[in-house]
Amino acid sequence: MSEASQTPQKNGWQKDSLLLLAYSLALIAAVTAVGYFGYRLFQGPQEKPVMEVAPKKAVPASSTILATSAPAPEPSKPEIKTTLAQIAKVEAAKQAKPSGPLYDPNSSNVSLSFESIQAGDSQVAEAQAVLTKYGQAANWRERLPFVFEPERVEALMQQQYEERKAPDPEHGRLTAAGIITSGTSKVLNLHFACTNRPDAGMRANFHRTRGGRLLLDWESWVAWSEMSWPDFKKERSQREVVMRAIASESSYYNYEFSESWRWLAVKLRSPDGLHNVTGYVERNTVLGIALANLIGVPLPHKLPDGTPMPALNLPRSKATVTVRLAFPNKAQSDHCVKITELLADRWLLFPGEAK
Repeated sequence: MSEASQTPQKNGWQKDSLLLLAYSLALIAAVTAVGYFGYRLFQGPQEKPVMEVAPKKAVPASSTILATSAPAPEPSKPEIKTTLAQIAKVEAAKQAKPSGPLYDPNSSNVSLSFESIQAGDSQVAEAQAVLTKYGQAANWRERLPFVFEPERVEALMQQQYEERKAPDPEHGRLTAAGIITSGTSKVLNLHFACTNRPDAGMRANFHRTRGGRLLLDWESWVAWSEMSWPDFKKERSQREVVMRAIASESSYYNYEFSESWRWLAVKLRSPDGLHNVTGYVERNTVLGIALANLIGVPLPHKLPDGTPMPALNLPRSKATVTVRLAFPNKAQSDHCVKITELLADRWLLFPGEAK
């Protein structure tokens, strides 16, 4: 057969082969597609992958969402074995705590009012009975059941009686009685004549506990100070020290506080009248004006309206105060100190004022 006759046959065979290949590929693709969709149909709908996108606004979780979410497993708690004695001790401690918002430890600068009561009031007789039992105790440890917050003041009493060898005040006849009130909280206050407190007399304050007992506020009773007056003057502490004193006007300006135009001089006398220092506070401050009002020294000031301030007393007034004092660095005298804070215009301190 010649080469010319073979060419058409060859070309026809090639076309048939290509056509058959195209049909085969199409058939394979169709079978594959049917198999894939059949598999997806049999398996059911699938979750689509979700990209994490920060929400535009925070959406609070609803109670339904919180209820359906699986809670985290709680760690196993150790078994606590409590004896009846321990329970009784806790309950007794609760009963010894006073009630009322005044005793919130976060309170400060509490507003107080005083209402006089008759000497024959049953509360007065109850308080005097507590004071009698306190005075009849053989030592300071036996006095603990009659004092307020004994677990806190026990260390202070030990320091007062064993280290400082300080005696209790000797009170005389009852001169006045009243109720100090702040909110729903009340403190019974008794005034006595006192031979070893010539300037201020004797004040006894009593707290009523939840258990119904009256307990003596020991710190204000003995006018407790963080340091004894002799030690305070001897050590010339630059650390702020809480001291209870009787404040009055002074004209003594010397050493670091010689500028009378800048400083207000305040005589601070120990409760027993045996020791004194001169405290200084800047005149143009809220603290300076407050102390000036207590001792009857009028100072011009431009304080904002509504600034809490004691009423201006008569000239040459004396006031019981609880203050923080500190000597200046390298103090030139054991007599001149700086008054850094007025805690209260009394010796009775509530928890918020003692911070």
